[in-house]
Amino acid sequence: MRRFSGLSLWLNRLPLRWRVALVSFGLLALILITMGIVVSSVEEQVLLSNQLSTLNTQASILIQTSGDQSNTLANFQPLSKGMAGKIAGSAQNFVDKSTLVTLLSPDGHLLAQSDGRTNSTYLFSSEQEQQLLQQLHKQGHADMIATAPNGQRELVVRYSILAMDKQSMTYAGGILQLQSSTTVIDSAVSSTRLLLFIAIAIGLLVAALLTLPLIRQALRPLTEIERASMRIASGDLTQRLSEPPTQDELGRLATAFNSMVIRLEHMFARQKQFVADVSHELRTPLTGLGGSLEMLLLEADNGDAAAKRRLVLGMYNEVERMQRLVSDLLVLSRLDEGQVKLRKTHIDLCQLLTNVKEQADILAQGQHITLDLPKQPLSIEGDSDQLRRVFLNLVENAIKFTPPGGDITLRALSKQCEDLSLACVEITDTGLGIPTSALPHIFDRFYRVDQARTRTTAQSGSGLGLSIAQGLVRAHGGTITLTSTPNQGTTLTLQFPTNQRVGNQVMP
Repeated sequence: MRRFSGLSLWLNRLPLRWRVALVSFGLLALILITMGIVVSSVEEQVLLSNQLSTLNTQASILIQTSGDQSNTLANFQPLSKGMAGKIAGSAQNFVDKSTLVTLLSPDGHLLAQSDGRTNSTYLFSSEQEQQLLQQLHKQGHADMIATAPNGQRELVVRYSILAMDKQSMTYAGGILQLQSSTTVIDSAVSSTRLLLFIAIAIGLLVAALLTLPLIRQALRPLTEIERASMRIASGDLTQRLSEPPTQDELGRLATAFNSMVIRLEHMFARQKQFVADVSHELRTPLTGLGGSLEMLLLEADNGDAAAKRRLVLGMYNEVERMQRLVSDLLVLSRLDEGQVKLRKTHIDLCQLLTNVKEQADILAQGQHITLDLPKQPLSIEGDSDQLRRVFLNLVENAIKFTPPGGDITLRALSKQCEDLSLACVEITDTGLGIPTSALPHIFDRFYRVDQARTRTTAQSGSGLGLSIAQGLVRAHGGTITLTSTPNQGTTLTLQFPTNQRVGNQVMP
C-alpha cells in the first residue's frame, strides 16, 4: 500500500498532461502486450493441435497395417524385440521422416525404434512416463508434450497395439509410440513473438512521440482557462476564452467559464455601483447633519429657540432618512441571502387592500384613490405585514408621481393560468409614466429615471422601493411586472398563487 501511495503522490505532482499521457501510454502498452501474448499462444496451440492430429492419423494407419488396437494389455504377453523391430522398421513407410516410431513394453520400457536403437531404458522422466501410462491404460491412447533427456520438447502419442505372432499364432501386446520434435513449432512461435515484440515496440515509440503533443492540443482550453483565471485573480475581469467549435466537455467548460466571468464582472460592477450609490445617499444627510451641528457649535442661532428647534428638526429628519436607507439595505441583504422572515397566515386580500387604501387616503395630496374588489372573497397565504408594506410602498410611489387631481386605482381579481389559480393585484395611476428605455432597469437598486427630478423634495427617495417590493413578492412565490406609457400613467401587476401553499421562510 505504501508503494502505491508513494506512486500516487508522485503522479499527483506531475502536470495534468503528463499524467494523462502516462495513463494512456500505460494502457496502450498493456493492451498491445496482452494481444501479443494471446496471438503467440493461440498460434502455438494451433500448430501443436495440427501436429498432434497428424501423429494420431499416422498412428491409426500403423495400427491397421501391423495389428489391432486394444484398450487393455493385461491378458497378453509382451511383444518380442524381434517383432517390435519389424513393426518399427516398416513404420517409416507410413510416417514422416521427422516422426520417430517406438515400440514399448506394457510397462513402458523401450523395445525397438525406427532409428534402430534398442535398449530397456525409459525415454522420458519417470513422472512423465507415469502420466502417459496411466492415461494409456484408462483410454487406450495418450498424448502429451514431454521433455526428452536432451532437453528437447517432444509431442508424443501412444496407442495400445496387438500384433499376431505367426509362429505361435497368438497375439502379443505392446505400446506404439510416435513422437515428433516441436523444434519447428517453437521456432515459428519464437519468430512470431519477435515480430510482435518489434511491432509493439515501434507502436509504443510512435505513441510516445504522438501522445504528449495530441494531449497538449486537446487540453489547450484548460491551459487557457488556467492563464485566464490567473489574470482574473489579478483583477482583470475583461478576460474571455476563445470557445472551441466543438461542443464537447472542454467546449462546454469554456462556455460556462465565460458565462461565469461575465456574471462575475457584472457582480463587481453592481457592487461598485452599489457602494457608490450608498455613499452618495449617505453623503447628503451626513452633509446636512454636519452643517446643522456646525451651526449649533458656532451658536449661529443667537439663542433663538425657534431657530435651534429648526436646526434640530432638520438633523432629526436626516437621521430618519439614514435609518430608512439602512433598514432598506438590511431588507435587501436578507432577500439576497434568502433569509426573509415571513410569518405566513391566511390573508383576506380584499380586506388587506381596503386597509392600504385607508392609509393611502391620508397620504394623498389631491389624488383620487379608488378601490375595485371582486364580489367573491380572494385569499392567499402570506405575511400580512410584509404585503401591506409592499402595497403601501407601491401606492406611495403612485402618489409621488401622480399630480393632484390624478387617479390611482387598486384592483384585485382572480385569474386562472393553466392548472394554477392566481390572485392578481393591479395598481394603476395616471401620472408621469416611465420612458420605454428605463423599463428594463426599473427594478434595479438605486435606479432613478430622472436623477435631477427625483431629487426634488416631493419626489425624493433612495431608489430601493421597487427592488424591495420585487424581492418580497418573489419570497411569497409571486411575480411583479410593470407597464408604463410616458405622460399617461403606469400599471403594476402583482400575481400570487392561491391554490398552493408556500412553505414558511424563517429568518434567524
